[in-house]
Amino acid sequence: MKTNKFYKTVLNLTLLSAGISAFIRIISFISSDYNIDVLLNFEYFLISFIYAFFITIANVVGFDILYSKYSWDRDAKKLVVLGITGSVLWSTLAFFLARFSHLVFIEGLSVDQFLEEESFQTYVFSMLIAFTVTLAFHVFYFYKALQDIKLKEKTFESESNSAKFDALKNQLDPHFLFNSLNVLSALIDEDPDKAQDFTIGLSQVYRYVLDQKHKDLVSLKEEIKFAETYLDLLKMRFENSIDVHIDDHLADIDAKVIPLSLQLLLENAIKHNTISEHSPLKIKIYIENTLLVVKNNYQPKQGDTPQKRNGIGLDNIKSRYKLFTDEKCLVEKTEDAFLVKLPLLQLQNL
Repeated sequence: MKTNKFYKTVLNLTLLSAGISAFIRIISFISSDYNIDVLLNFEYFLISFIYAFFITIANVVGFDILYSKYSWDRDAKKLVVLGITGSVLWSTLAFFLARFSHLVFIEGLSVDQFLEEESFQTYVFSMLIAFTVTLAFHVFYFYKALQDIKLKEKTFESESNSAKFDALKNQLDPHFLFNSLNVLSALIDEDPDKAQDFTIGLSQVYRYVLDQKHKDLVSLKEEIKFAETYLDLLKMRFENSIDVHIDDHLADIDAKVIPLSLQLLLENAIKHNTISEHSPLKIKIYIENTLLVVKNNYQPKQGDTPQKRNGIGLDNIKSRYKLFTDEKCLVEKTEDAFLVKLPLLQLQNL
């Protein structure tokens, strides 16, 4: 099998060298005012073939050995240095062997005469040609290798981010359903009729949750509309104990947000604050510069801590935003208020 591959390589190199020699003969034919003798001179063709064959095979073998030890992915800079240096050396050696074959076997010089007439100046031009051609070759492949590496990194990063995002979105389903069932359970004891209405509303809301599984981002308008629907469910449970104000200006802003981010923040506020008619939970949703702000009055439940507030919901939002922007989700707490500020993505107008 290896023998067949070797013969095939030699045949390809021979054909390539013959093609180069033919090209040189055609150029010489044209430059000699189309002298047919120049084109048909077999000796000139043979000489050109010898130089082409020796130099071609030297570079093919040299680079084959070099690429068996190094790769553009791992050793791009080393390949450039070794490739240029090696090509100059083995091209010069190939040029020497070609001249030896040409002058000794074709021109009839003795070995001693050949060696006496050889000088360093004879090889300067060939070394310069080898250096220039190989440098151009390696600059091209070095650039191509860098682009391939960047593409692989971006592809890997994209696939990795996609996998992370899917995992984060899948985390929401049981989390949302668990908290909603807790609300439903409380309603069943307090008001069975409201529990039935809540069940119908929950099915509609959960349909939206399932639809968002296939979206990376949603429009702010769409998210606000869903938040309002979700708030209707919460008001079935808490009635006048919740007061929510959503800035009317939000509907006019062409921007994107992470799906279910508002729902998770509303749920977070419900979970960590005491709620009653005497101490209602007041929530405001508005724009501050290029941030979407969800603010609620701070009346923590007994035993609630800042560490507990950063549960699945808030951590999930932060993690998903990291995949789309370097801007951070900001969490601020004052003596009487708790604020979460989300970056608006792909913002068009404000």
